[in-house]
Amino acid sequence: MNGNAPAKTVSCPICSGRFDGLCWRRETRNDAYGFNCETCGTFDISRTAMEDYFNPGRVTDVASMVLSHKVRMAQNSTTRPMITGAMVEGLTAERLPSPSQQVRNFLRIVGGELQASRSAFSITEATGASVGFASKDEQFRMLSALQEKGLIRKLANRTRQRAHGGSVSEPTWDLTLDGWDRYDEEQRGLVAGQYGFLAMKFGDRVLDRFVGEVLKPGVARELNYQVLDMRDVPRAGIIDNIMRSQIRDSAFVLVDLTHDNSGAYWEAGYAEGLGKPVVYICERSKFETAKTHFDTNHCTTVPWTEDEPRRFVEELVATLRRSLNLFPRAGSVA
Repeated sequence: MNGNAPAKTVSCPICSGRFDGLCWRRETRNDAYGFNCETCGTFDISRTAMEDYFNPGRVTDVASMVLSHKVRMAQNSTTRPMITGAMVEGLTAERLPSPSQQVRNFLRIVGGELQASRSAFSITEATGASVGFASKDEQFRMLSALQEKGLIRKLANRTRQRAHGGSVSEPTWDLTLDGWDRYDEEQRGLVAGQYGFLAMKFGDRVLDRFVGEVLKPGVARELNYQVLDMRDVPRAGIIDNIMRSQIRDSAFVLVDLTHDNSGAYWEAGYAEGLGKPVVYICERSKFETAKTHFDTNHCTTVPWTEDEPRRFVEELVATLRRSLNLFPRAGSVA
């Protein structure tokens, strides 16, 4: 049998047909099982992961939903996603996108498809996984809410040919004028999530520890905002596009200039161009002796040092409160 040809229909080991998508077993090499699912996409599962997690049914419902979303979002990559035991173990702390992020994902998908095809949008088996819905019921509730908000409208039914044979009759959708306004705001980064994005050089032991032990928990504790860098992003795909998406959807951007990292400067410029609040940070001795690039050394910069973590968090939190127009809450930095 051809290694790329669909074989018999099976129950998808990830989504179990949650969005009524069919799944085919495929032959693969490299000691892995291959699948082609209308919902999750094309992916491989290592034999070890299949035996240790999927055959015994050790993957929880929440983890399987998260994995389905991750695999679908990785379909633009040049290689098929490979699901390993380590990946499954890492799902325990991950969650599906929040309802507000699901709205952003849905409008982005619909708007992009409408602009590309210039025809009404059909919700396929892959839509739910792409948006990050937990079930068809959740998808239906979100569609109803978006209709009530006047962001989308239902059009006439259309017969859609499925990828592997057969057809289905289903309603089509369009964005309203308010929906297009919201889509445009999303594309320009005017609608922000409850997190900040951190641009930095990876692999520096001191900086990595300071970010993990001081910066991220300090901002979360004082402002209830997560701070994410590219290592925290649970999606696969083209790295530049993912980075742009993370910056565009963030509420603010922190940029560490300690190492004069050109990538961090680029990310800062991209964020500035979107009108995001950008706060620069830099190791204190470096900032005092060598400064940063002349285009940024006059901008708001919060110096940091391992010896004074409390002072750094206080200054950073105060700066972010001003930038985001947040009122201080009771309590002080621990």
